[in-house]
Amino acid sequence: MFRTLPHRETPLLYLTAALSLQQIRSPLTRVGYAVPVGHAALILAQAGGIGLVSPDDGAEVAEVLGARLIWLPPGARHEIKARAGTRATLLFVRDTVIAHALTADAVGGEIRRALEQRISLPLDDPNPFLQIVDGLARERVDRPPGSELAQELYITLLLLQVWRLLRIDMSNHGRAPQGIAERFVALAHHHMRDHWPIARYASTLQVSRERLGSAVQRSTGLSPQAYLHQVLIREACELLTNTGMTVGQIAFRLGFADAGYFNRFFRARTGQTPGRYRRRFLQRQAGKDSSYAAWP
Repeated sequence: MFRTLPHRETPLLYLTAALSLQQIRSPLTRVGYAVPVGHAALILAQAGGIGLVSPDDGAEVAEVLGARLIWLPPGARHEIKARAGTRATLLFVRDTVIAHALTADAVGGEIRRALEQRISLPLDDPNPFLQIVDGLARERVDRPPGSELAQELYITLLLLQVWRLLRIDMSNHGRAPQGIAERFVALAHHHMRDHWPIARYASTLQVSRERLGSAVQRSTGLSPQAYLHQVLIREACELLTNTGMTVGQIAFRLGFADAGYFNRFFRARTGQTPGRYRRRFLQRQAGKDSSYAAWP
């Protein structure tokens, strides 16, 4: 059963192509929420129980109780189930909004890599997150001048807070992210331009190709090869939309032997050439048709 629940006196469900925000306030029965395609999910559970259910077979793959932060990256195909009596905040964010919200510097890159994995952490103090969510909600209701920029900045702050909480958790437990999938993700971003074969990643991580494939599939929903291709496409799109580099320069930057091969690679995975992707992006920008223009 899917239901919209109120926050204080004002409903907080604003379904758009980019973002939706809603509050779970002690439902009488178990309720479910589907993560929209292409969106990440941030769950701030304050009490009760949250379960993640596989849409393929309906099996519950994880359940957490009490105060907890859960982050599901874009592409994580799960439904969210809340027990009766649960109090939580749900935020669904389009992948393009995340890309806009994170800077292109080293910190932005580190946050982006951290958010490509599923995260589940104790939420001892939800106030820093809830204050940002309340600010985001006010901007979406009141729409003062500069609201679209303010909303983007609130999303940036939320992603930054998730990353900070993850770093604190690692520090408290004296560990670095050492799971096979986490180490693969870190290696992938470091060596994506080197176009390592999967066998070399497995060798570097000292695991078999089969074990690497299974771990990465569970964590990201993709095979190692598909994940590497996704990282390259994201980087290519970032360079095409935010720099004046030629397609040939971008191909060289991403480690492709020639621009022709890069064109074929990009087209096979996006349905359009890099040049057409850039032209369409510029046309949308000129027509003020950004992903934020449709926000209420």
